Amino acid sequence: MIIAGIVAGGKGSRMGGGDLPKQFLELALKPVFIYTAEKFLKYADFVVIGMNSDWLEYADVLLKKFFHDTEKIFLVKGGSDRNETVKNIISFAHDNLKCGDSDIILTHDAVRPFVSDEIIRESICRIENCDICTAAVPATDTIVVSADGENAGDFPNRSEMFIVQTPQTFRLGDFENIYNSLSDDEKKIATDVCRLFKSKEKKVMIIKGSPQNIKLTYPYDYKTAQIIAES
Repeated sequence: MIIAGIVAGGKGSRMGGGDLPKQFLELALKPVFIYTAEKFLKYADFVVIGMNSDWLEYADVLLKKFFHDTEKIFLVKGGSDRNETVKNIISFAHDNLKCGDSDIILTHDAVRPFVSDEIIRESICRIENCDICTAAVPATDTIVVSADGENAGDFPNRSEMFIVQTPQTFRLGDFENIYNSLSDDEKKIATDVCRLFKSKEKKVMIIKGSPQNIKLTYPYDYKTAQIIAES
């Protein structure tokens, strides 16, 4: 079984311009999280969206408005951070969708609406040969490491640097086993699922992402997304 776990628990404070979280901003006449969820419906058996608890009721109204058949789409309460939201999604899949430990989940940012069919298909294919795979693109700018945000430390070799995107794909049981083995301090450090897996020496595979697979974080990103959606 294949589950798509859409992470939509953020409040979008960096986007600015009002109280509406960025996953609800309109893109091609529909909310961004709806636009994103549609991409996974043709590949996943179920789509489970982890949503900030303050916005669950509003999100439910939108789901019913934009999807005539909601039997494959579910909302769950998001957690205090990304990994806890993923954990809540997986717990729901176990308890309500009869998923097993070996079933596959593609976790994806709700505010990455332009993920391609090719990336989704490649994620499903590659997970057969690794513990977790993630979309990523080569870094095009010079990267500098700074511990304090003011003084430059190392300048890593740019040819070896990649910018991680989503989806990040893995098996449900693997995530639970790793997550439950971490201390609270380790959970705070391993904020990304791939970093969480790597901390336990699991094989992390990179698949080819896309420059168009942007994450809507700042107002400029939203303006760019509107242009892409209308093109």
